[in-house]
Amino acid sequence: MSAPLRAKKSNKTMTLILLGVLALSLAGFGVSSIGSGGKQTVASVGTQEVSVDAYMRTLNTQVRAMSQQIGQPLSLDQARTYGVDRQVIAQVLIEAAMDGESKRIGLSVGDDQVKKTLLKTRAFQDLSGGFDEETYKAALQQAGLKPAQYDAILRNDSTRLILQTAIIGGVQGGETYASALLKYLGETRDFRWAVIGADMLPAPTREPTSAEIDTEYKANPKTYTAPQKRQITYIMLTPDMLIKAMKPDEVKLKATYDSQPDRFHTPARRIVERLVFDSTEEAKTALASIRAGDKTFEDVVAARGLAVADIGLGEITQPDLSDQAGKAVFALAKPGLVGPVESALGPAIFRVNAIIKEINQSFASVRDELQAEAASADARLKIDSQITQIDDLLAGGATLEEIAAESDMKLARMDFVKGSNDGISADAVFKKAATDAKLDGYAEVLSLTNGGIFALRLDKIVEPTLIPLSETKDQVIANWKNAETRKTLLALADKIKSQLDSGENFEAVAVTPIAETGIHRAIPINNAPIDLVAKVYDLKLRDVAVVSDKDKIAVVRLTAITPFDPTDPANVDVIKNVKQQFSTQLGSDLLLAYTNALEDAAGVSINQNIINAIYSQNGARRPGTSR
Repeated sequence: MSAPLRAKKSNKTMTLILLGVLALSLAGFGVSSIGSGGKQTVASVGTQEVSVDAYMRTLNTQVRAMSQQIGQPLSLDQARTYGVDRQVIAQVLIEAAMDGESKRIGLSVGDDQVKKTLLKTRAFQDLSGGFDEETYKAALQQAGLKPAQYDAILRNDSTRLILQTAIIGGVQGGETYASALLKYLGETRDFRWAVIGADMLPAPTREPTSAEIDTEYKANPKTYTAPQKRQITYIMLTPDMLIKAMKPDEVKLKATYDSQPDRFHTPARRIVERLVFDSTEEAKTALASIRAGDKTFEDVVAARGLAVADIGLGEITQPDLSDQAGKAVFALAKPGLVGPVESALGPAIFRVNAIIKEINQSFASVRDELQAEAASADARLKIDSQITQIDDLLAGGATLEEIAAESDMKLARMDFVKGSNDGISADAVFKKAATDAKLDGYAEVLSLTNGGIFALRLDKIVEPTLIPLSETKDQVIANWKNAETRKTLLALADKIKSQLDSGENFEAVAVTPIAETGIHRAIPINNAPIDLVAKVYDLKLRDVAVVSDKDKIAVVRLTAITPFDPTDPANVDVIKNVKQQFSTQLGSDLLLAYTNALEDAAGVSINQNIINAIYSQNGARRPGTSR
């Protein structure tokens, strides 16, 4: 096969790979069942609307970023627990506000800038770095975008960047700020400290008398008072309650498996660098010098006027290379050099930096995962289909008990206490509804964050009640003993402090100290009172203090104070980073204030129903997957 034909084949393969990546980034989760799809409006800032497509692109990007940070793929439901829904709506509102303002002031980029951005998009480039129009058109078609729509996306992105640069471009971090901050944060302390614990007492604290128990109980009524209880009756229906009853459709499961080859079949890959030569003889000579130890691979690369970064192919599969190069590279059992071989660009030496084995997940191995996804999606749809009917029944006067008897919903009762996190009480929506419910109030269907629904009724409010001593006596005794032990330990700590103040050291008073050196203000100390470091920074050299919190008591002596030295070469990068962080943060604050002002002036509208539908229908799915 000739080199041009090999190049064409290689480019075609890379085209298919890039096509898949780009389609995922543009199409997101594929919300095809929400009304008229991307034509609907998720939100608006003034007259500037945010379409479902725009919302989904941002959502997809955010979920992928979260997945990379965490190190594993996240479904929408999982990402939502990290606040992705709040981040996405905030982001699209900011973009809409800036787009609207750009139109108002007549700011936009020209066609030439859009074209430059398009030609520089790596997803549309072939292996030689040139623009591949075939990849471009195919990717847009698969993503459901017309060229004009994609051009508009690029134009808006570039215009927002200009507006953003105009707002924050002049922000700089001053020397005064960096100097003052580092003078405060950069200084360190050395100190010695010791925990004063119950093991230092000669004997355990005695048991309290009846009179002392009675005094403790009466002196602390709030401690022994049960909180307000809201007696609630509720009905709920969650996907987990329905999933077990869902019968798997083997044909659909297999079809889902077959439709996602990239998800379940990962070909063998190599992380490779390719160094091309003018002739095979030149390549042989270079490889021989490397193997003889006369030169390194980097030396040979530099001799050709290149950097290693210039020759990296990244992560590739065998079809991405010419036949000869592919066979040679993938025949290596471990990382190393191979060549010379004919590549798409001529004779070349390849360096394989990593070998990634092929992964093939059989249908049987992932069937349970696919069934769980399908069952979850079907359960959500079934729940969604019942909302209107249940709402109508409630509006018609049906009780929760009657609805539970005639539907899949489960009836339950609970004593809800503020701050409860058990079971359904942990759900933020349920918690708010239970807290806000009124006696004789109207029950309504609300959505749980796990995709379920519920409705509740407040039956009775039981006001805070003092618990009888007979029921809480053990707790009263424990609290009294803890308080007495603390008093004794504080007295012991004060005694040790007095001895240290008089010139003794820790060892002389039979206390084994811990020595800390180079401690900054923000560094916490394990197993120490929370305020230990803060107290140390209030002390003068050689001063001693007793520091305590509710759990621990300690005695500490300050032994050294080291100020921040701005002339130390080791601190040059620190000063530079502080100034840069200040500039970045100030710029972000300015941009946020600016966009908030734009949103306030134009007015914001959010279509929560469409947003709920997006999460309801796609909650169990991950970016790039389809049902």
